[in-house]
Amino acid sequence: MRFLKLGKDNWARTRPTKEGITFLILSLFVGFAALNTGNNLLYLTFGMMLSFIAASGIISMINLSKIEVKFDLPEDVFALTPAPLRFSVKNLKTLVPSYSLTIDIEGKKSFLSHLPPKVTKTATVEFLFKSRGWNNVPEGVLFTRFPFGFFKKWIRIDLGNEEVLVYPKVEKIIIENANLKQRLGEIESDKRGFGEDLRSLRTYNDGDNPKLIHWKTSAKIGKLMLRELQDNESKRVIINFNPARSKSELERQITHTASTLLELLQRNYEVEFIAPDRRFSVETDRLPRSVLRYLALYY
Repeated sequence: MRFLKLGKDNWARTRPTKEGITFLILSLFVGFAALNTGNNLLYLTFGMMLSFIAASGIISMINLSKIEVKFDLPEDVFALTPAPLRFSVKNLKTLVPSYSLTIDIEGKKSFLSHLPPKVTKTATVEFLFKSRGWNNVPEGVLFTRFPFGFFKKWIRIDLGNEEVLVYPKVEKIIIENANLKQRLGEIESDKRGFGEDLRSLRTYNDGDNPKLIHWKTSAKIGKLMLRELQDNESKRVIINFNPARSKSELERQITHTASTLLELLQRNYEVEFIAPDRRFSVETDRLPRSVLRYLALYY
């Protein structure tokens, strides 16, 4: 059977469907009737029904043969959040197409109706990883009920020994600006910008915006002075991560910390994350993978 290349074990499993069980019972009934009556028409019907059963097994075996399935590791996966697992399915057969193929990952399915020879198609399965940290790629099978639906035949997919890094669970939280400084340690921005608050005064240089000249000060000291304004849009926040000792409390704390971090970044804050053994400076408008990785692997 090795020449058929039937999945990870090079072997296919078979189980009759409800329709298949009904057909088998009906076939046995026709067979007993043919033996008891000696009716040639019943013998012919019984022979045809057995032929259908045999043909179903052979065709479904060919249908599953030489199907190569490769797994593309997802980049950003969060615990308890559906993640798209993408599979590349290729029919290695030269002339024969495959039909009605289904990838099943622990009950989550993706269906391919037709796979021509020497063609690769992509299938996506929405899968839920339950815990943060490194997770094994779940076991997967490729099955078909082709051609008659009498039997479900499946093979195990060889996905290798890959692992997926799962970030902590993220929840929707509401952060009140009034409590931000008390809870997280808000720091006023030190960036120059075009806000309303005066940051400092300096000597005017060629190329500076003349609209920002501070005329009263310039008149007093006899040279042009330029106003530097605070950047109202750029805000910085410090998140201090002090891990709890209880495992259940630690999980809730990590979930809340990750959720808070992403919420602040969505609000255009610059976040400094301080952990017991290191610190991270997180820029706005990008996913803080370094911090999320740290939280995912913290135990």
